Amino acid sequence: VALRNRGAFADLDQAYGALFEWAAGAGVVDAIIGLHGIPHGDHRDVPPEDHEFDCAILLSVPADPEAPLCRLSVEGGTHARVRHVGSYDQLEDVVDQLLADWLPGSGRALRDAPIRFEFLDDPEAVPEALLRADVLVPLLY
Repeated sequence: VALRNRGAFADLDQAYGALFEWAAGAGVVDAIIGLHGIPHGDHRDVPPEDHEFDCAILLSVPADPEAPLCRLSVEGGTHARVRHVGSYDQLEDVVDQLLADWLPGSGRALRDAPIRFEFLDDPEAVPEALLRADVLVPLLY
């Protein structure tokens, strides 16, 4: 289940909060098994008012949310996965390093699918320096 957020990257917690409120109201909060995000552009290069980011919760049960929430399916397949520890504001730096430093010598090629983030910690409960997230870059092979 996803909610597209338009606004500053630093304000994504409001959209995730709305997802959790919906999940609580729908009786599926205990079925949340993951927090994901799909950026539509680099928040460092886009004015906050133009930045779009799909905030998503992965559920272990089916759900049928109403607008503005939606069901979101993401492709599986091969991904480069890198664990980042630290501020979530630095996730785009990890993407840059993967694309500039690792990809050219890897023998791999990018697949036409969105890069996504899998958030492993709650920034309201974990100190910023200890936050963990996986960056997933889709690959052809």
